[in-house]
Amino acid sequence: MRILVVFLLIIIIVLSIYGVYYYYQKYKPAIDKYQKSVNENKTLAKYINDLRIEQIKKDSLLSILTTAKNESDTHFVFDNITGTRITLETENLFENGGYLLNKKGRGLLKKTAEVLLKMSDVEIIIEGHTDNQKIGPSMIKQIPSNWELSALRAINVMKYLRDSIKIDEKRMYVAAYGETRPIADNNTKDGRKKNRRIEIFLKSFLFNKIAEDTIE
Repeated sequence: MRILVVFLLIIIIVLSIYGVYYYYQKYKPAIDKYQKSVNENKTLAKYINDLRIEQIKKDSLLSILTTAKNESDTHFVFDNITGTRITLETENLFENGGYLLNKKGRGLLKKTAEVLLKMSDVEIIIEGHTDNQKIGPSMIKQIPSNWELSALRAINVMKYLRDSIKIDEKRMYVAAYGETRPIADNNTKDGRKKNRRIEIFLKSFLFNKIAEDTIE
């Protein structure tokens, strides 16, 4: 009888050890894997929903974009998930060779700001670009190169959006590229005109979030 009891205790202990082993080696990993899959699916579903909302917002702005484009030489290009790029030729913003906004430029930026104010969940990156023509002798002391010219123009656009349109400066960044990123042939008058531009890139916070999660 005593031997039978000992035998049963041994069996119970062995089964208990096996149960613990099975739980940690088989059952728990399977549950964890399932839970991870559920969480990933939830995250993916959220991203898809966010993308759908982002697209709806963009579609709602089409009428504003079309109106603004018809009224000026402003060009709008959607870059899918990354954001929207607005191109403004500098002859519509500044006097020839200068960096201070003129009356026409202020009016054009005010119209463009209708888009910026409706897209409150984007970063605003203001890029200055020039052609490859050298700075004239009358301005060379004040503006040594196209780098400074593109920077001053971008900064003044940012200041106008901040001071006159009341866009939060924490949403805005300034970049200066000088003549290094042409979009047309600098050997032609029309090409140089296209290269002298301000680009306002509206970068989606959603794209930033997805990029960060991908890196992690």
